[in-house]
Amino acid sequence: MRKSRGMTVAMAIACLFGPAPAAAGPLPPCATAAGTPEPVYGAPGDPPSVGVWSGLVLGFGGDCPEILNGPAGSVVAISGQFRHDGTLDDLVARAGAVSAIEGVRYWSVSAGDWRPLVTLSRALESPGSTQTRSDFSAAEVLAGRTLYLAQRDGRSHGLNVYSMTAHARDRDRLTLTTVNETGIRFLVATLFEPRSLISVVTVTRLDGDRWGYYGLLVAKNGAGRGREASLVNRAAAFQRYLTGQPSDGAPPLAP
Repeated sequence: MRKSRGMTVAMAIACLFGPAPAAAGPLPPCATAAGTPEPVYGAPGDPPSVGVWSGLVLGFGGDCPEILNGPAGSVVAISGQFRHDGTLDDLVARAGAVSAIEGVRYWSVSAGDWRPLVTLSRALESPGSTQTRSDFSAAEVLAGRTLYLAQRDGRSHGLNVYSMTAHARDRDRLTLTTVNETGIRFLVATLFEPRSLISVVTVTRLDGDRWGYYGLLVAKNGAGRGREASLVNRAAAFQRYLTGQPSDGAPPLAP
């Protein structure tokens, strides 16, 4: 049964994204000041473009966080456009409202339905602390210091602690890096070792109220192999949350 499920997921990815992306690897906006990202932004109102790679050695420069670089078992990128007539601060405030993520849903490939992305999400007072606090304000996020949050994932065991660091190059671009600081476990197995699951999200004002969203999810050290469809759907759930869309209102990117 497990083998059949894995084959189904692999076939779903192949049907959705083709046998392999044409590009040798992703190119996030943090690595290119003015160039076109890879995958390219999907059109406004369309589903985001998706890229899936495995067995890469990443070496980004520019504004990309150093933790991205090195061997990566699985890499997922989603890239799209959205309309937003507010400011960058409005989007930053949404990123800082970590407790609101409890209402976000993603498509579970294994269960075949929409499930909560996390069942608990709270901001933490400091690294190593279990003391929760109110959500982070936009000013706190934009200050650039590393913030910490704890989440309980319905598919893992116990609380997972993440760090979140923002870099705003200007008032039209934000890069948000999230790293698992504790291991992510399911029953007795460790799915992701500490600091092996890295998310880098960049939102960029392209023109007027038209913004670009680029989400890069990197699983290091071979972690994530065979879970690419789940990574795609989880990345898409956060994309819909940050851009103000219903989390379960569109067909899943990886059914």
